[in-house]
Amino acid sequence: MARRKPAKRKKKTDATWLRQQLAEGRAAPVYLLHGPDDYEREELVDKITSSVLDESTRTFNYDLLIGADLDVGDAVNRITAFPMMAERRVVIIRRIEEVAEAAARGFLPVVSSPVESTVLVFTADKIDGRRKFFQELKKSAIEVEFRLPYENELPRWITDRAGKIGKQIEPEAVHLLALSLGPRPRELANELEKLDIHTGDQETIKAEDVAWIVGASRDASVFDFVDAVGRAEGARALGILQRLVEQGDHPVWALAMLVRHFGHLRKTRWLLDSNLPRKDYASKLKVSPFTVEKYVEQAEHLSESFLWRAYDSLLQTDDRLKSRSRTPYVTLSRTVVELCKR
Repeated sequence: MARRKPAKRKKKTDATWLRQQLAEGRAAPVYLLHGPDDYEREELVDKITSSVLDESTRTFNYDLLIGADLDVGDAVNRITAFPMMAERRVVIIRRIEEVAEAAARGFLPVVSSPVESTVLVFTADKIDGRRKFFQELKKSAIEVEFRLPYENELPRWITDRAGKIGKQIEPEAVHLLALSLGPRPRELANELEKLDIHTGDQETIKAEDVAWIVGASRDASVFDFVDAVGRAEGARALGILQRLVEQGDHPVWALAMLVRHFGHLRKTRWLLDSNLPRKDYASKLKVSPFTVEKYVEQAEHLSESFLWRAYDSLLQTDDRLKSRSRTPYVTLSRTVVELCKR
């Protein structure tokens, strides 16, 4: 089997650069894709595979092997095998970090002198740079690290991902989605797919859509929580808050939804005082028509002065959560009790 020298590569490589290389038909002989963002990492593995193999011959020229379960000798045989009815084969070695050092070194001959007709892809959640195998692999492979996005990168990540499914997304919706799930690309992508189905022909994903989808995926609903506070049902609100925390929702997410809810109640109170037709409320509030009556029902019993005080109290709670003077759950619970005293 013919061997080739590894292609010269950039000192700095990332997912964007790799996508461009693949789009230009320049697949490398050996890749090392690693890092905690398994979602984008696996997307790139699929992209490498589809750019190299034709669907009609993929069955004969594709091998996927899993770290702890693989036999290195058998894997090398597959790497050095001739392709069938195609120019190249693709061999994926997933979770290479699980292969013991002594065994992993068996791959070094096909790493340092790659097989001409095979594209070899190693993936890992985390690599140990002290191991000789990884030191040698890094010298020959195109290496791309897939880290999780930082918090300040999430808005751009969510907006870009929404664009890929043909949707625009409101800034408030981006904020709520980021607060709800944090830097978890796979879960974020799954929720965006649900939002795509939920919104149908609607071009823009709104905060109301995010709140509905995120709430629908949980046993305890943040909708029920904010409604309980809006109705001054303190005991019920505290019980729901406890269940939200127990199922993994951070109090910051619940607070963000509460701020949003009381913001809508303030606007609804203003609409009630302005004597505008009820049919115009949904467009003024920028919410779905079926939620308008809920806001009207609660706002009718609340004064404008109380709603302003409540809104200020929520903003102060946000400051206290950031200062971490108490646990977030205790801090938010105290605010809920305060808001329910009318």
